[in-house]
Amino acid sequence: MQKDVYTKKITSEEEQKRFVLVLKDRLSFFPLEGKPFKLIHNGMPKKARVESYPCSCRGPDEPHSHYFLKTPGLKAGDRVIIQRDAKGTTRYVLQVKHHPRRS
Repeated sequence: MQKDVYTKKITSEEEQKRFVLVLKDRLSFFPLEGKPFKLIHNGMPKKARVESYPCSCRGPDEPHSHYFLKTPGLKAGDRVIIQRDAKGTTRYVLQVKHHPRRS
């Protein structure tokens, strides 16, 4: 897996909640939680930040957090590709490859 790229297939939960989950082992790819950065999609920069919510999906004895980026407009089956922009460490470029049956 490339360190300078984050890629993920969108689930129905992500489509409904209008976000992209950031897997815990890839958190370090992004700026620290809560720190704003630019996410450029279709040439348009938008402010983004990694956020989290507490979760008990593993049961009450294993509380933890899930991390995400708010990203409306994605559909289940889409593949997102986020790359660090070479021009700056707080700029990232978002590409969306739409699922062929959903476009």
